[in-house]
Amino acid sequence: MRSRGAGASWSRGILIRPRNQKGQAIVLVALMLVAVVGMAALAIDGSRAYALRRDLQAALDAAVLAAGDNYQRTSNFPSAEAAASKIFGTNLRLYSNPSCSPGYISPGAAPVTITCTFSDGTTLTQVVANAGPGGTTFTFAATRGLTLQFGRILTNGGSPQVAASGGSSVGNLVYQPTLAALNSAGCGGVPGAAISTTSGGLAVIGDVVSNGAISIAGSAQVAGDTYARCQASVPNLQSQCYSSGNNAPCSYPDVLGTTRTGYALSDPNYPPPTVVGGSQSKPATNVLIAAGTYAVDPSFASGTCYFLGGGVYRWNGGYTNSGAFVSNELRPPDEPIYNDNTQLQPHQFWNTNGINCGGSAQVTAISGPNALSNQTWAIVITATRTSTFNGLPYLRESAPSRCYTVQTNGTTRIIQVRVSNVPGATGYNIYLAPSGSCNGPFGFSESLAVVGTPANNNTAACPAYSGGSCSLGNEGIVLDSTNLIVPNVLAPADTVGAYPPAPESAPLRSNLPNENADRAAPPAGDRANENHCDAVGGTLVTCPGAVTPGSVSFYIPSGGCLNAGSGGDDYFFSGYQYNWIVVYEPGAGNPPANTCSNNMAAAVDSAFIGYVYTPSASLTITKASTFRTDESGGLLADTITFTGQMPTIIGDPADYGPAPPATRIVS
Repeated sequence: MRSRGAGASWSRGILIRPRNQKGQAIVLVALMLVAVVGMAALAIDGSRAYALRRDLQAALDAAVLAAGDNYQRTSNFPSAEAAASKIFGTNLRLYSNPSCSPGYISPGAAPVTITCTFSDGTTLTQVVANAGPGGTTFTFAATRGLTLQFGRILTNGGSPQVAASGGSSVGNLVYQPTLAALNSAGCGGVPGAAISTTSGGLAVIGDVVSNGAISIAGSAQVAGDTYARCQASVPNLQSQCYSSGNNAPCSYPDVLGTTRTGYALSDPNYPPPTVVGGSQSKPATNVLIAAGTYAVDPSFASGTCYFLGGGVYRWNGGYTNSGAFVSNELRPPDEPIYNDNTQLQPHQFWNTNGINCGGSAQVTAISGPNALSNQTWAIVITATRTSTFNGLPYLRESAPSRCYTVQTNGTTRIIQVRVSNVPGATGYNIYLAPSGSCNGPFGFSESLAVVGTPANNNTAACPAYSGGSCSLGNEGIVLDSTNLIVPNVLAPADTVGAYPPAPESAPLRSNLPNENADRAAPPAGDRANENHCDAVGGTLVTCPGAVTPGSVSFYIPSGGCLNAGSGGDDYFFSGYQYNWIVVYEPGAGNPPANTCSNNMAAAVDSAFIGYVYTPSASLTITKASTFRTDESGGLLADTITFTGQMPTIIGDPADYGPAPPATRIVS
């Protein structure tokens, strides 16, 4: 027997269904279409929402970075806010200017909120907060409507909003402050001061920032802004024009500095420099010191000279110099008076405080084959060495020596050059002027290599042009008719006929050695020291550049301390590859922090050309008349104290200071 479905009957073998079931399939199909459309809406409109959210977030991230970058370059809030809106709209292909309320404005003590609406209804909300030297934050939010395709039939006709948010932080200063103290001493009832001078005057080029009180005994002139967190004004401090240092009124492009209150500076948390080079033994009689790790304090004794090879020096036991002269400066033998290369400079760089390490040269006519023509020849000599960074060689060449003249007779006479070595030189370049005039032009003729290992254990008899009475050693070469050259201003450096480097410039005072040549487009300018820049490949470039050949950085971890005493001299320059940090001591952000008491003083002529960074440690500078702080990139410490003879001029952060922390996304 066959069964029958419910609601149906059989008649003569034919199944008959009731009329009221007609159209049930349409309902089922309709219900299925809703599900299909829903899944299509989820797949298509959902993927469009995801893509829109991705593009919106990318545009917002670009906007917060653009705001920080623009502000770091211009120090102008409206400019930064407008730049953010522009890059945000461009990334979303919205090229018309938005309507912004209340407009592009600068924040005060409280943050400001600016809401910009674009032509399609997209909004960008900027919250801008200014923390002074502590930095500036840009916190942005954005919304944009999503036009639905399949999803419209499932809604009441509205458009959902897609949102994105993010923020950036940037340092408030174009350059790092020249003086910065992180301690809060003197604020909130805490005794003491974060920055203090005990006498005389202090002159600063750049900004001064203190999280504590600033105490000036005597006077201070600041060509820049002063950020004193808990002082509306600083007694005995006068603001001057940046960057000239002139008194007000200021002439363009100078800007008069001012005193600001309420701001706190955060430690920039510079990372430790990378030490390349193995464990090194305590320096002995070898004049050259190599970069690397030193387990014990070198404790340099009096009467000796040392030349620092380029690189990072990690002084685990600290660094003490109580009587030596230590430097990475490459100087020629017989430095001339500025603007008169026929006369010796009375103060030779390496002859200081009774230390007798300055090199010298003798140029004479002797008998020999291949005689030179009957004429007068002018000769200058430069010191050379090769510095290595990241495995690549970089040529260094000092400014020229004084000019020597010699007469040859055209039959039997040639020229003999004898050099009593200067610290750091691994060779010398000899330049001839066939004109016989010390005004040149000079062209490169020959190079002379240093043979042996210069030592500092017997320099009393220096200079010596032969024999072994001077432990620095001596070298010699002869020039004959095979060395004839034609000076060629177009010849590359260190090739036959090339012109020598630029001469040294005037000393700050008559009792100091010459300064290095100013920065200039190669081949002019300084080719050896702090005003010298190279590309990564070793090609001379205009500063700033990737590498400053021969630069050094001192890394003193917890357990060590810097003790540059008044009995010795330290003359160091850092460079771009070390972010111009010449002394690095880790702070709380790179534990263990170094909390020692550092001392910087001078016997005759000292300089730390770069940035001294000791965020958890104190720093006392005993100012002698010849402690050259004119080329310092600045000082950042827990506390800073100036004492001793004044006045002091400190700061050149534009040339010798580290770059401020870069703009970065923080949320």
